[in-house]
Amino acid sequence: MQVEWAQLQYLYPRLVGKGLTLSRLGGGIATRGPGETKLEIDRRRIRDRINLLEKETLRIRSNRDTQRRKRISEKLPVVALTGYTNSGKSTLLNSLTKSDAHIEDKLFATLDPATRRTVLPDHSPVLITDTVGFIKKLPTSLIAAFGATLEEVVVADVLLHVVDASHPNVMEQITSVHDVLSELNANDKPMITVLNKADLAGHEGRMWRATQLPNPIIGSARERTGLGRLMENIQEVLQEVCPERRRSTA
Repeated sequence: MQVEWAQLQYLYPRLVGKGLTLSRLGGGIATRGPGETKLEIDRRRIRDRINLLEKETLRIRSNRDTQRRKRISEKLPVVALTGYTNSGKSTLLNSLTKSDAHIEDKLFATLDPATRRTVLPDHSPVLITDTVGFIKKLPTSLIAAFGATLEEVVVADVLLHVVDASHPNVMEQITSVHDVLSELNANDKPMITVLNKADLAGHEGRMWRATQLPNPIIGSARERTGLGRLMENIQEVLQEVCPERRRSTA
């Protein structure tokens, strides 16, 4: 629904008509006079569909708000996976929580956030949420369309920035993610950088550049390497960010 909403919002102002099929119905004897053009009918249908999608999205967001309030009342800390699209966030979610979230090697494979519960090394519970991947210069309309998904980033206690360390444009992708987080007003949240796909990156220059980031966790979600250190790091950051919540769940 979010993708369709964004597509229709983009299409509506650009919808133009050409040719006789878009001319008005002619008036005359036994006719009802000028009617709607095909262009006007298409626009009306698009407006109606946009309104329906907006209502459905609001309903879904309301349901998620209810679920979120329940999580807050249970004082469970939330960690959100964020990063460039196709960086391996869903694979990392599955590896950390032993779950089976959908995985596919393509852009925007995850559009609906998935939240799973797991335990930290000290046996305290934590929720980990997978979110939609970012792209370079994510349009404002898409940010609005993905609002029901991206809000999981905004309300999380800690962000895990998952980076595809094997990608040739790794540094540009990192910059793009920080730009989108800034637009969401979430760039000041505690963040742990995970250099994923280290098994594919090898010792090439892009991996060396990525390791210049402050205190990155290097590993591979697919090969399940570096996960122990990552969980310890999450535990340490949560103890600093929300010690009261952590004590109440221990």
